[in-house]
Amino acid sequence: MNKSKKTTLRSMLTKTPIREGSTRERTWDTRSDVSDGVMVAPRVQENTYKLNPDDEKKFKPGKVERVMQDVLKEFLSDVEYEKTLGQRMSKMLADTIKTRVKEFKWTRYKIVVQVIIGENLEQDIRAGSRFLWYDETDTYASTTFVNRSLFALAVCFGVYYE
Repeated sequence: MNKSKKTTLRSMLTKTPIREGSTRERTWDTRSDVSDGVMVAPRVQENTYKLNPDDEKKFKPGKVERVMQDVLKEFLSDVEYEKTLGQRMSKMLADTIKTRVKEFKWTRYKIVVQVIIGENLEQDIRAGSRFLWYDETDTYASTTFVNRSLFALAVCFGVYYE
């Protein structure tokens, strides 16, 4: 083939010429590039520019507190405190709480869960967190659990993203 000649390919959808060696690349939906030899056009999604969540899809701290209380009671009611328990158990509890909160299907919310477990020696504890926060959409829920040998503090943050 002579290199001086440019061959022209045509798109199956638009019938517009596509030159070989073109720097413009096409992006196709990877789930359905070719179906029975016919190329499928990419899915185009527009931005919604929603700054606030719908009322029925807002993060509800009361529901989250009940979920966290249920999880903490379920997993910690018969547990005795051990040094090695804290790290593994707090990770597992945080993942369980996060999974159950995601079942509410609040769209556009990032869910962040923090669980602290310690030995109950009749002491006080203070915990603090810092976030960039928008008061109208971002919120949190927290709860505590205490038995005779340990305490647990669970905090779940719902941060809305646009």
